[in-house]
Amino acid sequence: MNYKKVVFASAMLTSAISSAYATPSINFYGFVDIGLEKYSEAGINGGSDIFEGQFSPNGNPDGKQFSQSNNVQSRLGIRGEEDVAAGWKGSYRMEFTANVLDNGGQALSTRLGWLALSKGPHTFKVGSQWSPLYGYNGWNTNRSESHGYASYYYITDQLPGSMAYGFRNDTSVSYTYGSGPYSASPFTATVSLQVNDDDRANADGDLYNNSGITGVQVGAASSFGNLTVNAAYAKSIVKESDAAKAANVDVAAPSVVMLGAKLQASDALDFGLAYRASDRDTGKDSGRYSVTASVQYQMTKELGLHFGAATGEDEDETQRQLDANWFGQALYQVTDSRQVRFEFEHVDYGKSVINGTRQDWGSANIYLISMRQSF
Repeated sequence: MNYKKVVFASAMLTSAISSAYATPSINFYGFVDIGLEKYSEAGINGGSDIFEGQFSPNGNPDGKQFSQSNNVQSRLGIRGEEDVAAGWKGSYRMEFTANVLDNGGQALSTRLGWLALSKGPHTFKVGSQWSPLYGYNGWNTNRSESHGYASYYYITDQLPGSMAYGFRNDTSVSYTYGSGPYSASPFTATVSLQVNDDDRANADGDLYNNSGITGVQVGAASSFGNLTVNAAYAKSIVKESDAAKAANVDVAAPSVVMLGAKLQASDALDFGLAYRASDRDTGKDSGRYSVTASVQYQMTKELGLHFGAATGEDEDETQRQLDANWFGQALYQVTDSRQVRFEFEHVDYGKSVINGTRQDWGSANIYLISMRQSF
């Protein structure tokens, strides 16, 4: 399946039924985004929250001079809406990640796919959609296109299923009051339920969590002039399956809480602050915390800058700490449909002493220069 086939099939279907019925609007969109990326690490142990070389045919590990990557994931999408009845409006969206670099990989994969009904301030949505965690809190401080998310991932990677990393959630049902995340509504809130979205399983693929609703998320924001305060919460819901009981596995129900604010100091300058915490639900010393601050400055109509810093810690000294995290982006809008940008990120996971042994958790750096063509 490729883009031409998607367009052709949609056009034929539209042509076949348009003479008899009123059809919803159909809008195609997408972009191609390709960059050159340099990744380096020193002593990383236990994983890193910087993700290098997405859709790079030969990867982008430490030691390579650089690699071509598609970190922002080129994509194709179709969306539309129609009036239903009694003031209700129906809308839909299908968005696919397009692998434009590696012809041995999957050409298209689902990124978003949902149906929605809305009336006035009320919106009901079902399908793969944006996470309230990122929409209501992540956007405060982590606005780079590809990198700059280590402090955000440091907290959200504790969650199971597609709630992990907190960008998009699979198989979700949500209700939103108001304009939703990213808006400046006086008040807006979202409740989202994850349906059978927990991939923890034994070697045979038998799921440990047998609950139908495997997660809940809540996000809310309120604006007071140029200041917006917001909060988000996520919780895993667990019903241990027979496979978990047979393996004597205690299935944890981790949670995440986020608090933050955005201040628009002027049309060109705004600031963001976020406090985030997670609980692995594994007993003593299962908490993890991070604090992130950032500034966004639109230097000219074409040039936007974004810089931030973060720190964090884990109550368990055997886990990696987030001693330091710096990140930034410079984005230049060449035309309405084309941009170039530079991104960087540094993360240092610190050192600790475990049972008398000194543990260096390592550090990593990444640099990316990329170009995007939208259509």
